[in-house]
Amino acid sequence: MKDLIKQILREETSELTDGQIKAGYALMNMITKDYYWYTDTPEQPFEYSEGSIWLINPDTKEWMLELEGWGELSYYYETHVIFSKYLNMEKSDFESFIKIWVEDVLKRGVVSTGGTWSSFRTSVEYALENGKQMK
Repeated sequence: MKDLIKQILREETSELTDGQIKAGYALMNMITKDYYWYTDTPEQPFEYSEGSIWLINPDTKEWMLELEGWGELSYYYETHVIFSKYLNMEKSDFESFIKIWVEDVLKRGVVSTGGTWSSFRTSVEYALENGKQMK
């Protein structure tokens, strides 16, 4: 019940409609099909971003999201471009949506969000080599 109340409050304060959230979930399910969550282990924290969780496509070595241990969510800016193109979603609406989606998927709080064009190639490779794929 407590989780349901949190979810309702989050969605009410995001200013997104139920339809936008539902369409956003459908699009995220489609574009993250070949992506997996990677996290560091207590024995081997990530060299470049300790405590982070990454959403990475291991075949292409492309990342989509990184949630740092203190709650800062970074997204590859191309993700917003996809949402803008297919759902006509403004940046602020996308950031509200992606916060809801990540909190639902990972069951962790997001404090802030921001986009970047950086490939973070070194960090992604390190996460793939040393991280643990989450189930």
